[in-house]
Amino acid sequence: MTVKELFHNLCEQLQASKVFYGHGVTTAEDEVLLLMMKMLAVDFETLNQMTGDAVSPEVISAANQLLEERIKTQKPMAYVLGFSVFAGLDFKVDERALVPRSPFVQLIDCGFSPWVNMDEVKGVLDLCTGSGCIGLAIAHYFKHCQVDLSDLSEDALSLAKENQQALALNSHTQLIHSDLFESLDKQYDLIVTNPPYVDETEYKNLPQEFIHEPKMALVSERDGLEIPVKILSQAADYLTEAGYLFLEVGFYDQALTTALPNVDFMWLDFSSDETDDFLGDGQGICVFSKADLLKFKPYFEEFLNTHVTQ
Repeated sequence: MTVKELFHNLCEQLQASKVFYGHGVTTAEDEVLLLMMKMLAVDFETLNQMTGDAVSPEVISAANQLLEERIKTQKPMAYVLGFSVFAGLDFKVDERALVPRSPFVQLIDCGFSPWVNMDEVKGVLDLCTGSGCIGLAIAHYFKHCQVDLSDLSEDALSLAKENQQALALNSHTQLIHSDLFESLDKQYDLIVTNPPYVDETEYKNLPQEFIHEPKMALVSERDGLEIPVKILSQAADYLTEAGYLFLEVGFYDQALTTALPNVDFMWLDFSSDETDDFLGDGQGICVFSKADLLKFKPYFEEFLNTHVTQ
């Protein structure tokens, strides 16, 4: 059996099963690509050149066993394989943190332009870092930056440390155990954050794959909005005068906009690869300057003071 034949065989099996794609991949083909990369110990470019190569019976058997585990357990493929690819980098992945997946990869690719000139950025904070994928990718591609990675979960930080070491980024990254900004004491030119933002009710109805991820990394009180609004209310104190905050809330963008009607949100549109098209009515990630965070701070605080957790 060739690499190409094995690929198609595994895809057919996965497509015939009842699994959910959404953890860094969108199709059965994407998941099988990761599986093949793992089994053959190659990157995507190399795999693409091996389509006619013969595959040993041992590799075929092992690949089928991993696929069977994926289907039976409904674990995300990244957990089954123990790795995922984010921003072109391999990250160790397990159930200590969410599977890497975020449109932040496109912002990293364009250097957060036009809002930020990364050449002038010295300090970066990745708040709620999880596996460390966003902050470590920034540190990898912008080596002049000092990047702090913070999280409340010590388990997540232990995984982030393993990725930090594997990517040889210890010299300009630091891991910090903190409940949001509580243990932080300096200002940053750029803050990026993908915090918990899922409502408890929606969490109970998510596909089985999400149940394998740490609940504390997904769920936020007050209909999913408490942690994002806390970040919005406090972030200005931790930004330099020209600093920016990029906050990801996925499909909760409309809920956040509805809850804070007096706040001018700028949602980024990732439907195009063109940087200019990031400006507009997008979804998922919003961007605030320090000045705007201070301007709208009374509304963030009003929300937190008047919305009682049920």
